[in-house]
Amino acid sequence: MRVDTPLGHERQIAGLWAAASEGRLAHALLFAGPAGIGKFLAAETLTAGLLCERGPGRPCRQCGACKRVAADSHPDVHIIDPLKEELETIPIKRIAPREGSEGQTLEEFLGLRAMEGGWRIVLVRESERLNEEAQNALLKTLEEPGADALLVLECSRTERLLPTILSRTVQVHLEPLAHEQVVASLVAQGVEPERVHEAARIADGAIGLAQRVLDEDWLERRAVLADCLRGRVSAWEALQALDGLAGDFPGRTAAAKARNEARATLDLGVALLRDAARLEAGLPEAAVPHAAVLGDLPRSISSRERLERVLVARQDVDLNLAPDAALERMLLALAPESADRNKKP
Repeated sequence: MRVDTPLGHERQIAGLWAAASEGRLAHALLFAGPAGIGKFLAAETLTAGLLCERGPGRPCRQCGACKRVAADSHPDVHIIDPLKEELETIPIKRIAPREGSEGQTLEEFLGLRAMEGGWRIVLVRESERLNEEAQNALLKTLEEPGADALLVLECSRTERLLPTILSRTVQVHLEPLAHEQVVASLVAQGVEPERVHEAARIADGAIGLAQRVLDEDWLERRAVLADCLRGRVSAWEALQALDGLAGDFPGRTAAAKARNEARATLDLGVALLRDAARLEAGLPEAAVPHAAVLGDLPRSISSRERLERVLVARQDVDLNLAPDAALERMLLALAPESADRNKKP
């Protein structure tokens, strides 16, 4: 587990440590905010500070508890991390014992006494991935978590959580980072200077998204999509160009990697069309993340029909339909309708 204090969220975490010291920390927290801004790192840091032998407070990183937390071996911490486990959804068998359950479930963990006599803490990353059955199973635990238990749900899409889940958690809203903070973080990682500012601009305060921009070749993908919008390349030529890009996408299998690559490219297409609409509405270029490739494009590219066609293609990927077909439909939606080159060779 990482125990570095996340950029931009120090005040909120310190406030939660203070609440714990005063015995008024809620038993269920929802860390909400845009994706990639360090919400799960904030949850990990909160956990480290609660379990530190000198806590609650900033973890010392030297005591036995801190070392066990950092090594992911603390017996009183239970983490459900669908990104690390490469789960597209979090099933009920991770929450409550069911046939086919592997390892300890959340309910079983909280049914035990704290091994070190303090908190028992559960962290759920991207809790919007909990399927409805899993969310319903979680409700019982949220109502009766037991003494000295803390559940922290991290979430970027709170509308995907059941209202009953939202009503039983205290929401801690975390804000995006400042542009300068994202730039400084990327520079510290040794990112090429010419890529730093554009990656940070696209990320719009989300350091995790900035890293995705670089790892998944977003700048190169964006250039291909912009060429398709301009009619410089046909939809089929754009598809070939995208296929030639590398990118480091998560996934246990080739099919899972292909779906995640399609998701990223389709999300980028949606972002381009939405930013085109923002420019058309008169927003200054400085306030539009993708203005660098949209500034000289015809304003007509932001049509509602185009955006709806791309959104449908994006939804199809989540329904496990062929990702290549979804990409083709997006590119056909982006390309100028009058371009004869869009006919498949």
